[in-house]
Amino acid sequence: MALSALGIDPANLASQYTQIERQAKDQSLNTKYNAFNNQIKAFNTLKTSLGDFFDDLKNSQKSDSSLLSNSATASNDTALSLSASGDAVTGEYDMFVEQLAQSHQLALSFDPANPLTTDGELNIDLAGSSFSVDFASLGADANLKDLANAINGHTDNSGVKATVMRSGAETFLVVTSEESGAANTISMNFTPGADANGADVTAAIAGQQELTSAQDAIVQLGANSNLTVTSASNTLKDVIDGVTVNLTQAQELGDAPVHISVASDQETSKENIQGFVDKFNTLIGSIEDNDSLKRDVMAKGLARSLRNDFQGQFEGQTLFSVGIEFDRNGNLKIDNDKLEQAMSTDPEQLTAMLTGENGLMAKLEQRVEPFTKSYGLINDKKNSLQQSLDMVVDKQQRHEYSMEQVYNRYLSQFTQMQRTIAQLESSMGQF
Repeated sequence: MALSALGIDPANLASQYTQIERQAKDQSLNTKYNAFNNQIKAFNTLKTSLGDFFDDLKNSQKSDSSLLSNSATASNDTALSLSASGDAVTGEYDMFVEQLAQSHQLALSFDPANPLTTDGELNIDLAGSSFSVDFASLGADANLKDLANAINGHTDNSGVKATVMRSGAETFLVVTSEESGAANTISMNFTPGADANGADVTAAIAGQQELTSAQDAIVQLGANSNLTVTSASNTLKDVIDGVTVNLTQAQELGDAPVHISVASDQETSKENIQGFVDKFNTLIGSIEDNDSLKRDVMAKGLARSLRNDFQGQFEGQTLFSVGIEFDRNGNLKIDNDKLEQAMSTDPEQLTAMLTGENGLMAKLEQRVEPFTKSYGLINDKKNSLQQSLDMVVDKQQRHEYSMEQVYNRYLSQFTQMQRTIAQLESSMGQF
């Protein structure tokens, strides 16, 4: 069959020949592009995972969120409530709540029918720290609410809150210390100006009513109440190590002391440790199960180092001896019998092994930290990968330009071929 000029499509032929010529290099460059791009994504995800794991490690070493949990119970939950941290020492205690701490509160009575004075200074002293409110600064037609706002917003106010209350025909300016305790007492005096209505402020201060007195909490410790503890706050954090006692109601004379029991909470502790084990295995799995990370030297080295950090002794014992070990597949697991035995026999040592200054969590935290910083190891790795990716993109762009030249050459050749055949066909048609 003879070739006809009408059967030649120069653009299509040029495209087909160009595609054949570029196919191998396109595939090579695309493979490299996808590899570097996937690695960058994988390290972004790894950095996030390491950041979360790092935060968990830090939090686990705080006394209020330790891996090992304790419980504290009270025989009378009306008088007080309890919370125990991981470093609480198991034991039995007795406590009698003699008196609750209170904030000082004063009420000044005003006749709402009388206008507020337009001058004079009200001085308020709290535990030796004082400030003054100038009535002239309140503006015309000011009322008690404006005065209360001026007190609350004063730059030198060190802990006094004012509010307006009403009872029948009386209106009260109520002033309260924000902090409780006997030392936090409030005193007020007024220096009058020219306005005769200043006499109302003087009278209100003279007739002030003490709604609550400033007082410390008083607690008797021991069954025989032979040790007295006073506190400006109703929250006692240093009386029993690791236990926070919130006093809620004073007891009556003759009431039995509140009996407090502090014990280890094995079930919660095991759940906490299992949660850590799961997070560790997930982190290692995110490296070893990811095609973009499992062959990377740095990622593989990190996984290996994290496992190695479980080796050696902590507080003179191995983690294996307390039930924290690796199975044959390299997954971290718990031997419940060993862990329960360690919790029962020496919970303080187990706590030190896991969350102490030289414990497992501190060791892992030190290992992970360089990978979590903004300019840390992973960022360096990502920057290196990005440079390689940029080089591939540059090669793709240059390759694309080169293939455009190849396409144009083929297009010119096939176009010329079409013209030559058309001329031949035209010449042959004359015979």
